[in-house]
Amino acid sequence: MLATGAAALLQGPATAAIAAQCITGSYPAFLPNALTVDCASRRNYQLFRKNTGYLGLAGAVSMTFTRGKYGSYQAGNLFLFPWLKPKGAALGAARVWGSGVPLSPTAVQPADPIPNATLPLDEYFCMRVLQAPLATFIGFSVDEPYSALDVKLGLYSNAKLADGKQIGIDWASSNLNHPWFGGDHQIPANETCNGDAWRKLIANGLNLTARQSC
Repeated sequence: MLATGAAALLQGPATAAIAAQCITGSYPAFLPNALTVDCASRRNYQLFRKNTGYLGLAGAVSMTFTRGKYGSYQAGNLFLFPWLKPKGAALGAARVWGSGVPLSPTAVQPADPIPNATLPLDEYFCMRVLQAPLATFIGFSVDEPYSALDVKLGLYSNAKLADGKQIGIDWASSNLNHPWFGGDHQIPANETCNGDAWRKLIANGLNLTARQSC
């Protein structure tokens, strides 16, 4: 369960009040040593890597223990799930991509990719695919590398992973991140609510995903 302070924060007090607050008594006040990555997310990453012109990845991290339609998930799990870019959607609904969601750390339930980017990707994944409470996640997305100018603006990062290939990371979420990071919709690049540490944890989790399949 969320701490009392977290529950109050999620009820939406004035923006000025939120800006100075971080959730305490749970993540992100207490950081894990590393994130876990389930088998479904590892497979989804490999699917993305083979089809970067057709797919991107919605990303989420469970900040507390949570339950969804297909299973229960411990805090600190990194989820990756594909969404269809216009070229992917143009192939038609009959295309079987082989994506899936976790039933457990090792078991996979087949699931179709998010059909487009009309709705926020991380919210769609948590609410409609996992069918788990939005308040228990932070979100980001993974795609092809961003331009040097985009990276300079601080909203995105590029990273070379263990498979020798680069990815781009969008650290923003429309509605998942701000309760956890003092009102900031992106995972902060500084020490605010341990934002920089969470960025490193997610980047390390992505590197682990690229290194090990299941």
